[in-house]
Amino acid sequence: MKSSFLLFLLSEQLFGVKLVGAIEILPWRPPRRVPLSYSYVEGLLDYRGIVYPVHNLTQRLGLAKPGPIGFTAEQKESVTKGRSILLLEENKIPFGIVVDSVVRMTHLEEPTVAAEKVQGIDPKYVKGFVYEEDQEVMILDFERLLHAG
Repeated sequence: MKSSFLLFLLSEQLFGVKLVGAIEILPWRPPRRVPLSYSYVEGLLDYRGIVYPVHNLTQRLGLAKPGPIGFTAEQKESVTKGRSILLLEENKIPFGIVVDSVVRMTHLEEPTVAAEKVQGIDPKYVKGFVYEEDQEVMILDFERLLHAG
């Protein structure tokens, strides 16, 4: 059975999220910082009367952006061109994620490929993989990502 997914890039890897949980795509704006929060929490964003904690998935998942010759490049905070904030909801819990860029909306089959083959990311945070146009799309398990400390 096919479902609608929103595809996005994080550290040059393609990820997807079901559209039923997607609320809004916002251009990058710095969220309000939260003192003493986890390092992957960018801050809080008030949008239409709802407060969204905004997570930096690149940092949360331990993804590193490759440098020009394969080395890991340190990302400067001022580099925000093309970044967006996706406002989502999982089990009635609102949250936001920072993505490098939004790719497109598409219809995909439900993930069938097991998450055990994940490299560089803890497999418990991945629901599975789907393939579209010979590209691997990783579907994340946001419920586990939000509730893991």
